[in-house]
Amino acid sequence: MSQEDEIRQSLELIQKAVLSLDKKIENQGVRIGQLEKNANILSVTQQLPVQNLAFEIPLPPAPGFKQSEQAQDKTASTESLLNKRVENTNENTFEENVAGPLFMKIGIAALVLGISFFLKYAFDNNWIGETGRILIGLLIGLGLLGIGEKTIRKYAMYGQAISGAGLAVLYLSIFSAFNYYHLIGSATAFFAMLVITLVGIALSFRYEAIPLMVIATAGAFAAPLLTANGQNNQIALFSYIVLLDLAVLAVSLFKSWRAVNVVGFIGTAILFSTWAAQFYTEQALGSTMFFLTIFFLLYSFSALIYNLIRKEASTGIEQALTLFSGFFYFGASYGLLYLNYGFLVGFFALLLAGYYFIWAFAVRNFTPEDENLYTFLAFLAVAFITLAIPAQFKQNTITISWAIEALLLMVIGAKLKKNSFVIFSVVVAGLTLFRYFFLDNLTNYRDAVAIFNSVFLTAIILVACLYLMAYAIRAFMENETGFMQKRSLMTVFFILANFVSVFAVDKEINNFYAQEIRVVSLAQSSALGKSNLPANKFGGNNNSYQTLEYSQSQEKITNLKSSNSIALSIFWLLYAIGLVAFGMVRASKRVRIGGMALLSLAILKLFFVDLWSLGRLYQIISSMSLGVVLLLVSFVYQKYKDLVKKII
Repeated sequence: MSQEDEIRQSLELIQKAVLSLDKKIENQGVRIGQLEKNANILSVTQQLPVQNLAFEIPLPPAPGFKQSEQAQDKTASTESLLNKRVENTNENTFEENVAGPLFMKIGIAALVLGISFFLKYAFDNNWIGETGRILIGLLIGLGLLGIGEKTIRKYAMYGQAISGAGLAVLYLSIFSAFNYYHLIGSATAFFAMLVITLVGIALSFRYEAIPLMVIATAGAFAAPLLTANGQNNQIALFSYIVLLDLAVLAVSLFKSWRAVNVVGFIGTAILFSTWAAQFYTEQALGSTMFFLTIFFLLYSFSALIYNLIRKEASTGIEQALTLFSGFFYFGASYGLLYLNYGFLVGFFALLLAGYYFIWAFAVRNFTPEDENLYTFLAFLAVAFITLAIPAQFKQNTITISWAIEALLLMVIGAKLKKNSFVIFSVVVAGLTLFRYFFLDNLTNYRDAVAIFNSVFLTAIILVACLYLMAYAIRAFMENETGFMQKRSLMTVFFILANFVSVFAVDKEINNFYAQEIRVVSLAQSSALGKSNLPANKFGGNNNSYQTLEYSQSQEKITNLKSSNSIALSIFWLLYAIGLVAFGMVRASKRVRIGGMALLSLAILKLFFVDLWSLGRLYQIISSMSLGVVLLLVSFVYQKYKDLVKKII
């Protein structure tokens, strides 16, 4: 190829490239023009979630282009309108979010009640036959479900309420057809209510509708009350309640909808209590306890099962549901069993304690981080053990059993480093002390032998348990217990043990002398009665002899009271010396201080009571006793002063 041909071919290639480039530039110009046009006029609409109204919101201009004045004015106008609408939305928050739903719920309730009253009026006047009544109820229920289905996606809360009302009407219709009109058998009624329950669960899951499930549950529990005819049909009613409770349990397996559990529990408690108040008889004890136990198991499971399966921490509602269901079950069972089977009540409480211990163990293994729920379940177990004791035993046996329980809880809490058990122990110990001081000691045991009686035996065991609790704290517990330091808590129990010891011995001393004084007083009363006898046949008078006998009795009573006071003082002195000696041996400053405090109290009593109010003989005894004791204490401190300084 010649050089000329090569040049011509190169020029043709250049021409083709220029034409191609010119075409691309033309296309780019068209695109730029379209973008400029869009930048000036393009707007989009945005629907506000509360008002459901659309507004034009302009897109930002394309890079490199400037908006026209008209477009800028339109953008500013749109933004101003949008801000104004947002302000109006905030102003209407109360009306939209509170008043609207509130009126809707009231309206739904009024509608359901109105339909129920209308149908009841029509039934009472025989406007509609039995089959027609049921068909009307079913049609109304299905119609409400249809309306709810049509509206629930666009108006969620309104559609949920309508659907819930439909479910309630369907429940009412099936229950009436079976229990009151006997148009269908138990199997058919059970299947129909099962279908309705499943529909309600499915709808609530489908739309994530807690209100729908709550309304459906409330309506289902209200159905028996709205259709009550005064007849007793325990098996049908309680089977119906079991079905509803199973639905609540099914929801609890998948959703943490605690409102459903609360409504279900309240509905179950109301229906059971209403039936029991009207129809319960002793012949129905077996079936009543059977269904009551099923109710309890279902709600104890539904309250806790979600947290265990999902391994989520409790929120507090679980504890409340567990507490109320447990105590409602125990209270109802106590009322049913106490009259003829009272001997089983304590064993029944122990079964509940074991049941909650199993739950506490499950929580410890499945959700170990949920310390609050574990502690609460352990507390329930301890509470039912504590309840079992007075339910099964009487009088001082209750105090002794509680004291032993408090000791065991303290040992467990101290050794396992479980502060919750330490707190339980303190609570039970408080109940024990309250019962000992304000119940056991009010018992009339005036004729009991001093020392050898049940109240003093109770005191001995109580004191031993208090000392052992103080020892367990000292031996096993860490410095902190969660609410009190180790040393302070140990001191509290040590002081309580000594206080009970002094109180119990004082009471026995007083009781001993009170019995002696009572014997002399009876003789004195007899002498007063005989002093009014007439003169004897020889002309003498019996009054002088009887007056002498009365005076001697009065002197004996005075001496016995003095002996009582001296005996208390001497006991306090000896006990105080024992505490001081123990404190020196154990190098315990707090024990020595306690002993010195009691010794000071005894000294004050001897100086300001015994020495001035007693007879001469007792003044001698008290002053000599005090002198000997003080000299001995002083001698010990002087002789062993170096050792005492080391101990201090």
